[in-house]
Amino acid sequence: MYRFAIKQYCSREIRKIRHRKGYGVHSPFAYGFITRVIEEKWSYYAYRQIEELHRALHGKRPFDKRKGRLFFRLVNYFKPSVMVECGCEDGYTSLYLQKGNPDAQLFCIEPDAALRAAAEEVTTQLPGNITFIGQSIPEGLLSLKEGNGEIPFIYLHRQADVGQYEQAFDRITPLLPEKGVVIVDGIRQKKEILKAWKAFTQKEKTKVTFDLYAFGISVCSPKLNRQNYIVPF
Repeated sequence: MYRFAIKQYCSREIRKIRHRKGYGVHSPFAYGFITRVIEEKWSYYAYRQIEELHRALHGKRPFDKRKGRLFFRLVNYFKPSVMVECGCEDGYTSLYLQKGNPDAQLFCIEPDAALRAAAEEVTTQLPGNITFIGQSIPEGLLSLKEGNGEIPFIYLHRQADVGQYEQAFDRITPLLPEKGVVIVDGIRQKKEILKAWKAFTQKEKTKVTFDLYAFGISVCSPKLNRQNYIVPF
């Protein structure tokens, strides 16, 4: 266990050298994305709104605002008209996503009734265009495909096993337009999950991927060349 921890630490430190501040990146799109989205440091009013709400409702409960802020910037950058969040955690991620583009429709798929109710309670404190769906992730994605067609922005929360990822990927792929974005959390929990993620990123529509270690970002665009970037986060 100790040797594994040392190996993981060394791996993360080595990764910090690669593509930091766009170093060694020749693609104008990837360079701009890394420097102006992933590493962007500007503050936004929505950050304060969401984080003050968390302090008021949940005090010192663990809260990954760094990841939430990145998701806000991703939505703010791509400006999708429709988004899907597969899983809802505590509702704060939903707020970061929705406030990134308040004009967008966010569908949140969460089969667990208790989690869904808790997330709904949080999101009603900062009202936005969020619809919660009480189905399994594969079922929810299928129903959205039938009702909405293509979905340009999808976030898949951390899943428990590789089978759940594979089922979700099978449903996500037909939903993606030529220009779409997929964020997948927990890609390095297990070797099998990382393998499933890499297989998903080899789909025809996927062109550029950003590996942020804990999660991955896949960008679809017919104008981009296929490339993977390892970015410290």
